[in-house]
Amino acid sequence: MAEKGSGRILLVDDLALYRRVVPARLGALGREVDACANAEEARSYLARRRPELILLDVIMPGTDGLTFCRELKEDPRTRDIPVLMLTDLRGNAHERSLEAGADDYLPKRLDDALFRIRVQLHLHLVDLRRRDGGAPSPSVPAPILVATRSPLLRAQLPAQFSGGGHTTRLVDQLEDVPLALMPEDRLVVMDMELGVEEMHAAVSQIRMEPTTAGLPVLLLCEKEELSHLLAIEFMIDDVLWKPLKAQVTRHRLALLLELARRTFREG
Repeated sequence: MAEKGSGRILLVDDLALYRRVVPARLGALGREVDACANAEEARSYLARRRPELILLDVIMPGTDGLTFCRELKEDPRTRDIPVLMLTDLRGNAHERSLEAGADDYLPKRLDDALFRIRVQLHLHLVDLRRRDGGAPSPSVPAPILVATRSPLLRAQLPAQFSGGGHTTRLVDQLEDVPLALMPEDRLVVMDMELGVEEMHAAVSQIRMEPTTAGLPVLLLCEKEELSHLLAIEFMIDDVLWKPLKAQVTRHRLALLLELARRTFREG
């Protein structure tokens, strides 16, 4: 019987270097990272301990990551543990990971701050699901505030969000975000193109106001702008880099809106 409540992260990767590097990259989260070299070692580990989250390499000798992920999600003892797939594969790796039952997909060559942001998002959801006794959180339409001047994003995001019945309001300056927020809003999306200092000020104001402190914040940025995340990584909940892909946007939206529903005790 696996030990519960360990608060640990399990990394399953056949590369010894990666097993050494990942704990250092995630150190700021304050969680212990245990490492296994393959699925067989991971099975033995999971028979003894229950981690909060599993980081799973796609390409491994023996049982590959996608096959092992399916195994984990079919086992009642492990199916509720979030699995984040890790790979350098291009193409449809994201789609294949989700089809295998993974909760998320991360490129291995991911900026350190973004890596921590994505892992922290799932750890936060784990804590809220535990608080709620594992009760499901059905998706419901939600109001979303978007700050961008980009004509493409002003057309693209409302179209992508409307698929779930969500409504989108638009502002074109970050300084307008705190004033434009409404009590029923469940996500704020900010385009880093509007200014790094302005973004930092807007996020800080959101986090200092009790009524919006728990509101999920999603940043949009170019890959070249990811270095700016280091100063604010613990004030935001997720990041999407441009150009946006509809499937990835929908997946990130589902996670963030679950975070909002559980934070505000909805559903």
